[in-house]
Amino acid sequence: MNLSLSPEAASRLSEDGGDRVLRIAFTTGCGGAGYRLSYASEPTADDEVLRVDGVTIALDSMAASRLDGAVIQYDPDEDGFLLDHPDAVTSAWCG
Repeated sequence: MNLSLSPEAASRLSEDGGDRVLRIAFTTGCGGAGYRLSYASEPTADDEVLRVDGVTIALDSMAASRLDGAVIQYDPDEDGFLLDHPDAVTSAWCG
């Protein structure tokens, strides 16, 4: 699994995350498939766990199978994180 953090994301996650784990889960909804990034106290038993730039990242099995090569970025305008994935072809929003 090759997952990386932009320098801004690594810095922000190190500051905000503390001892928490960044968990990435595959989701589906009215806009299609996507990923939910959230903090967790620990990974679940089935998560694939990575340590990237000092940040612990846990991926559920679907996310782990689909996010090879992705970069987690920090967007200061939105004050949030996003996934930049080389295989993504579109994005959708519910509304």
